[in-house]
Amino acid sequence: MGNEGTDNQELAKGIAFIKSRRAELNVVQMVENMRDQAMPNGVIINDAYCDRSITRDYDREALNAFFATLKEEDFEVVVVRSLNEITDDIYDLEEFVKTITDMGIWLYSLEVGPVPIIVSHAEDFGC
Repeated sequence: MGNEGTDNQELAKGIAFIKSRRAELNVVQMVENMRDQAMPNGVIINDAYCDRSITRDYDREALNAFFATLKEEDFEVVVVRSLNEITDDIYDLEEFVKTITDMGIWLYSLEVGPVPIIVSHAEDFGC
């Protein structure tokens, strides 16, 4: 009963992807909230990546390190609060999704659920 509905469900290994310049304690709280939301959906989050870049665009070097970590650690799911947290640029977003799906990793948005390989843009229209 304490498993939040996952008694017979094997949990997928997930990593939280956060873009935030907030204090470390606030980021930890964000990850905890994401973990609480992802667990009932079959994803366990024990790791997090935080992009602290100043601009809305992400740091390419840091992102390449993130992709390397995904390969090394055998993650199955990247969890985001919102697709817009990755980037506001739809083409960069599609490239991000394609890159991780090519690695056999799913993208899961807490706002819309599993994200297909071709991004639906549902969040952009408030669907």
